Amino acid sequence: MPARPGPLGDYASSKTGGGMMSPAGLMVRPFPEPGPAVRTAIQQLQHASFAPPVDEDAVRELAQIPRPWDPGSCTGKIRSELWEWLDLVAMWVNEQHLWNLARPGIPECWPAHPHLVHDLAVLACGRHYTRFALTPAALEDWHRYALPGFLERLHDRLGDGCQPGKHQPRPRHDRDETHAATPQRQGRRQRYTDDVDRAAAAAAMADLHETW
Repeated sequence: MPARPGPLGDYASSKTGGGMMSPAGLMVRPFPEPGPAVRTAIQQLQHASFAPPVDEDAVRELAQIPRPWDPGSCTGKIRSELWEWLDLVAMWVNEQHLWNLARPGIPECWPAHPHLVHDLAVLACGRHYTRFALTPAALEDWHRYALPGFLERLHDRLGDGCQPGKHQPRPRHDRDETHAATPQRQGRRQRYTDDVDRAAAAAAMADLHETW
């Protein structure tokens, strides 16, 4: 006789790209694990938070460790693993924490949105850190504050843009290009120089009055 299914029915576990488990039929799915290089960086930083180094060389070495929650600080293997992990986290958030279409969720084009890359890295690392907690308080804070805040910012910035399969180019691209253009930058630099000169003149005048 064939084996009878359990209370949740038959399910099969298979690994997808990056190591995310896809157990069909389970009520919840575990949070994706980061790759070994990302895990090592997080463990080193966590250890340093409990036992901060006092040696000057050790402090400098600690400052050089990439912070996975700050993607711009990551290079090489850590950066590569981070992108794979964040992709799994994006799918996990959409599948495990969103239900109806009132919230747009994380679009498949998230790598084309710098604001999403920054926010998603913080969200993922914050959720990963709850695994080291001895009480549910940290996970409750993630559910109550971090995730809703992330989804609210996502909705504010994207609105109804970037529907499935329809990435919308950044609407403020032209404004940012103008902001970074050479004439505008030169104008701002001149204002900085003028401000520094005026502040120095004001300080010199104040010193002169004090000598009187």
